[in-house]
Amino acid sequence: MRFGVCCTLDEAPQALEMGADYVELPAASFGVLEESDFDPGAYRDLAVEATNVFFPGRMALIGYGADEWRGYAKRTIQRAASIGVEMMVVGSGSARKAPGGVAPSRAALEFIGVVSELQEIAEPFGISVAPESLNRAETNVGNSLPWLARALDRVGVGYTADSYHVLYEWDADMRERDPERLEPTRFYLMDQMPFKPAHVHLANLFRQAPDRHDPMMRAFFARLAELGFDGRISLECNRGPLGDFLPAALEELRELVEVPAW
Repeated sequence: MRFGVCCTLDEAPQALEMGADYVELPAASFGVLEESDFDPGAYRDLAVEATNVFFPGRMALIGYGADEWRGYAKRTIQRAASIGVEMMVVGSGSARKAPGGVAPSRAALEFIGVVSELQEIAEPFGISVAPESLNRAETNVGNSLPWLARALDRVGVGYTADSYHVLYEWDADMRERDPERLEPTRFYLMDQMPFKPAHVHLANLFRQAPDRHDPMMRAFFARLAELGFDGRISLECNRGPLGDFLPAALEELRELVEVPAW
């Protein structure tokens, strides 16, 4: 496995010095640049293996007239390839949100069509696209990880398992059904991750760095082990300065990997 962190370009050198194997940068941070402002040399030797934040929030992916994204996507993927990116996560909750008059179920199918086309664009560059489910507070399209994973699989696209969004959806459901909110079990996570993800984002239920003693994190890692996951895991957490967060978070992450399979 390789362990990275979602950060900015300015933070990338420090993240690598502190022990991250790679960094995951926002794709939109270079995708929106004018051609004259994009300098691939600025990313040299920074192990930018993955990206998040594929689309800027103002860009619509769903509904009539939503076609601006194609030109942007081609440019962004080409730039990602030029700096060594191999994995591009598609979250982009605002961009993929169902607009008024479009049912979320219809929008979800449109979103699958969009990411299928993204993978077709990315494949010649050796890049994999891996959308993630997002919780209901961030978008109304693709909240169910098992549905999204299976729908993506049918069009030959992998998925990102984001522990925070999985746990947020579990917590929201449990608040409605059971005020005691029992901890999520292996059986819940078996349904949420029906097969091996292509990529992983990691944070706890409160979007903080993981703790090796957190039973939710331990259950999540046990399920990854059961699936034979051996890819990239990116820390995507609410945090302060990188130096106050990353060394301890990487240590906890490496301990969690040692959690035995069920």
